[in-house]
Amino acid sequence: MFKQFNAYLMGYYGMQNTGDDALLYATRWASHHLLSSENNLVSSASDSKSSEFGDIEAIPGGRFRGHQRLLHYKNALQSEKIIFGGGSVLHTETDIQFKRHLIALAGRKDSRCVGVGLGPFASVGAEKACAKFLSECGFVGVRDKQSFDIAKDLCPKANVKLTFDLAPIMLCHQENKLVEIERSGIMFNFCQQAIDAYGNTDNKIELRRIQSAAESIERVWAETGEQIYLVDFNANSTFSDNQVHRKIIDQLSENIPVIHIEYDPNPLRVLQRIAGFKASVCMRLHASIMSFMAKTPSISINYHKKCTSWCEQIGMPKEYQFDALDVCSDNLTNTLISGIGTEFAEPVMTTQEAIEATLLNWR
Repeated sequence: MFKQFNAYLMGYYGMQNTGDDALLYATRWASHHLLSSENNLVSSASDSKSSEFGDIEAIPGGRFRGHQRLLHYKNALQSEKIIFGGGSVLHTETDIQFKRHLIALAGRKDSRCVGVGLGPFASVGAEKACAKFLSECGFVGVRDKQSFDIAKDLCPKANVKLTFDLAPIMLCHQENKLVEIERSGIMFNFCQQAIDAYGNTDNKIELRRIQSAAESIERVWAETGEQIYLVDFNANSTFSDNQVHRKIIDQLSENIPVIHIEYDPNPLRVLQRIAGFKASVCMRLHASIMSFMAKTPSISINYHKKCTSWCEQIGMPKEYQFDALDVCSDNLTNTLISGIGTEFAEPVMTTQEAIEATLLNWR
């Protein structure tokens, strides 16, 4: 059968999330430059523009029940392979079964699932479905040791490798390289604690964390004089960083100069912006990852195991890691001010080692 597309790229794309934007960019770049797949089709929830690869049109749907699913099946049938590029994409039974259908239509042998995290599974049925997916997909590259152990436990014979997050491959772009600029200011990024569909936000904890963040920002500004930036990484209507950042700004004294940078759909521009900060305090996983890529010293507020796994992977010093449910404002502030005043300890892993690790997804 004639296949119209070399690959059908799938992920949480077009959801107004900088992390997923970076994963989409990385997946498109790697598919084109490393797999020689020049004619790629992208599954996206919204339209987007790309000067390098061309514009993306959103997958339509809603005309009738199951319309969008049928369009995905059609796209898979017209593609030589499916590439699931990055993210926590294997955790619910219905979605995993859907992915199994797609690789069956496109071709299991050449399809791949790369830079992904496994779990937490919503049910025993989800675990069983994941085991079948792992056995059927041509190659699965997982981004962290926990996911690798889960995969090997579920399906020991599957072609699963421990790889890395996809985002560092952005540094391979020969034209859009990071430009060295004089650093100034401190970036803060916060998100809601309960960020997925499995938990509800505890309003008391959220309020306490917002007050704590405001206290830290006020003290950091008072003692360093550095410009404060609150940077949105997610503009989704339900889990928007904007909502959290606006609440923090409302808690600040009027004399604190804060620049609030809203979501930017261009991940290369976001990366360059981060490269201009002296330090960052990050809650979103890819705020931490992109800080690492930009060699911007970062403090990680871990709200999910994926954040903890990332810190372990790169060898981030323990004193730069904080539990989102138990952040000591004084400790975080003292650590940040100390690093700015003297020098931050670097992670064990280098950016070049990260690039080599992420390339394992494509070999």
